[in-house]
Amino acid sequence: MNHRVPHENLIMAFTGMHRMRNIARSLLGRQGFPTPLGNVTPEPHRSAENEERRKIWETVQPYTMVPEPAIDFLIDQVITLLTSRVSGVLVECGVWRGGSSMAMLLAQQAAFGRVERPVYMLDSFQGLPPVTAKDGPLASKWQQGADPENFLDNCRAVREEVDHALARMGFVPGDYTIVEGWFDQTVPRLAEDISPNSIALLRLDGDWYDSTRCCLDTLMPLVSEGGVVIIDDYYAWDGCARAVHDYLSSHDVAYRIRSLPQWYGAYFIKKAARDRFDVL
Repeated sequence: MNHRVPHENLIMAFTGMHRMRNIARSLLGRQGFPTPLGNVTPEPHRSAENEERRKIWETVQPYTMVPEPAIDFLIDQVITLLTSRVSGVLVECGVWRGGSSMAMLLAQQAAFGRVERPVYMLDSFQGLPPVTAKDGPLASKWQQGADPENFLDNCRAVREEVDHALARMGFVPGDYTIVEGWFDQTVPRLAEDISPNSIALLRLDGDWYDSTRCCLDTLMPLVSEGGVVIIDDYYAWDGCARAVHDYLSSHDVAYRIRSLPQWYGAYFIKKAARDRFDVL
């Protein structure tokens, strides 16, 4: 959960977005980070791509605390993974009002004309659990109300509002599955349900150590080789960073931690070992 208050503007209508395959190819060309255009006149397909992304951002903005560069990065990863045929579903643990998951659905619709992979959306819808010592003193102060502008009722959301927003965007159950409850109870059940399908993208937005570690321990075995794991709060909270480091160390894996634009989170690619001299 990135601590930025969303603008409460009206949701844009977003239906009937069937685009040609060259849009998907141009999306793929981004490979993660946006490139400034400077004084270069944009090509027509690039302008169409940028307009598509802008529509997605304006649609999901009322439902997320995640800033636009991180949503843009998420769109890139979804399109890249699906076009590269990395197997598995898309999972977000900690959806709040659903904006990031909505972006994953809208990205598929814009690039392919339909939802190719379902999105699993996990949240307690009761706010965040109590911090522990591993989460650090700043997290404790935050939960005690030291940052009222970004407290947002301890990040509490209403499940029914998420359902209604998804319906207004034209999505139906099957395109997505909402899993309500605390991670220590819901994540193991989810792992049993989706294990045959694996996970192509896992987005973790659970803030604290225990929540992040629970998701990593249980779901990482299901992430496909070449799959992407995004950790929203890696820079925001000590506990989240500790959970990532502890998991990687305890499993003796060499996944490289990479930063999102402007430090809006981190990610790594599940890859057993570096296998090419010319690719980092």
